[in-house]
Amino acid sequence: MSLNAALNAAISGLRVNQAHVQLVSANVAHANDPNYTKKTLLREASNLGEGQVGGVQVAGFQAAISASLRRQFESFTSANGLTNTQQEYLSRIQTLMGASSDTAALPDLFNKFTAAWQSFQSQPESAAAQHQVIALGDQLAAEVRRLSAGIDQIDGDIRKNLDASTDELNDKLARVFELNLRIKASDPNGAERLELTDQRDAIVRELANLVDVRSVERENGAIALFTPAGLSLLDGAPARFDFDGTNVISVDSGQPVNNLLREGKIKALLNLRYDGTAAGQPASADPASEVIRKLRSQLDMVVSAFTTMTGNPPTFAAAYNNSTGSLRVSASHLVTVRPGPTTPQMGTVTLSGSLVEGDVFEITIKGKVYSYTATQNDTNMDQIAQKLAAIINADGTLDVTAINGVASLQLVGDNVDTAFTVVSSVNGQLPELTQGFFTNNDRYTFAVNSELLAGTQQLKKNSAANVVTALNSNDRNFIAVGLSLTNVSYKGLMSGIIGASSTNAKIVSDSAKLNADTLAMTEQRYQQETGVNLDEELANLQLLQNAYAASARLMTVIQTLFDTLQAAVSR
Repeated sequence: MSLNAALNAAISGLRVNQAHVQLVSANVAHANDPNYTKKTLLREASNLGEGQVGGVQVAGFQAAISASLRRQFESFTSANGLTNTQQEYLSRIQTLMGASSDTAALPDLFNKFTAAWQSFQSQPESAAAQHQVIALGDQLAAEVRRLSAGIDQIDGDIRKNLDASTDELNDKLARVFELNLRIKASDPNGAERLELTDQRDAIVRELANLVDVRSVERENGAIALFTPAGLSLLDGAPARFDFDGTNVISVDSGQPVNNLLREGKIKALLNLRYDGTAAGQPASADPASEVIRKLRSQLDMVVSAFTTMTGNPPTFAAAYNNSTGSLRVSASHLVTVRPGPTTPQMGTVTLSGSLVEGDVFEITIKGKVYSYTATQNDTNMDQIAQKLAAIINADGTLDVTAINGVASLQLVGDNVDTAFTVVSSVNGQLPELTQGFFTNNDRYTFAVNSELLAGTQQLKKNSAANVVTALNSNDRNFIAVGLSLTNVSYKGLMSGIIGASSTNAKIVSDSAKLNADTLAMTEQRYQQETGVNLDEELANLQLLQNAYAASARLMTVIQTLFDTLQAAVSR
């Protein structure tokens, strides 16, 4: 071997060692980067021609790859994306509804409402007991409205999340496409291709959190992406998607792709707010599917339970409405027309019952009291209405005109778009509300009768026993979307709704924990096979140090030989 050949071999060895040291340094620097795969350097002998010693050169670079583990990693990422999103929203719903049927506001308020009716039954003349019934009924109705608004808020947040997640899906597919182009244009044996591949694989794992994605290798290092159900996400140019408020739509075909997604965050969000009502489909048994639809139906069932008149045993509304009044004579005020820009306020006071001499009728309008006491000449309610009308109309400052009719007194405001208050009583007793303790049959406006809240009418004292019986009856059946309860009371209805919500949240939480643990173990195995092992890299550095020292020693020997040869020739 000539000295030149030996020198070339030493220099090439130093160059390869230098490249290898740089590679090991990069490995060590990215030891804690989960998106980095361990790189190794490939060597080959350099050929300078026949009989020539060329030394060694860098043949290329190689990344640690485990295709099977990567596919598992992506699959478990999609499963975790699904259940993690489900857990997030069911946890929010459980917080809204209450942690358990023992502490949640809905059953707790119902229990207090029932106890208030029992107190009213035992002391029907107590104004405090009556006030407690009305106040707790108002709180119960407000809780139904709060839950309805809360469910709508969560539904709105899911829609916003779907819109943002669809945009994120489009963005990541575009980034994978761009990296595919850069990878195809890069040197197949160069370090740049491996770095670009790491970047692309990291984005694919992020995609797997959104949708269930599978990658297929193409020529020149590019990949295509599909869902297991056959939806093409990227094969050449990326697909684009849009959320129309209900479905995720393929921009190219204009068709929904919901059914071509099986896992991932987007599928979880779609399932949470799916509603098969229009299609006449029964509710899914999946605790994380059609959740919004189920809860809305269950809250509607609560409202119906308190407002419907049909049912056996008699419902709360039937028990109250069908009870007889306790007052011998009364004057009930009913608002018939609300004031508008061109309409005056109008109301009617209806007189009823058995008239007796000495009955004192009072009408309070705008805080002014107008009173008439029946005499022996008053034989019917028409006469009482006539006398009251004359007293009211004698006040020229009231701006309200009274018109007497058949056992009634109509009050009309003299000014348009101006409301006024009216309170009527007989013998100091407010009229009893004849029907409709709760009004409105939808979950958004469900409320205690406004006359009770305003204090212009009182509860029917004779209704208490029937209402308590209705509230405590255990022979009721309630059927809503996702919930069927048989042989339960109203209390069972409240507890059943909260219990179903809590059970569903627990099932999803357990599934989310299992998937998270599985993903963590898979990621650990993946990192063990493809990630950087610091002990191994330090050992490589020791070997490279020895190789570098050997090459340097060889160059020193060659330099000594050159010096000796030059000295011998120059003599």
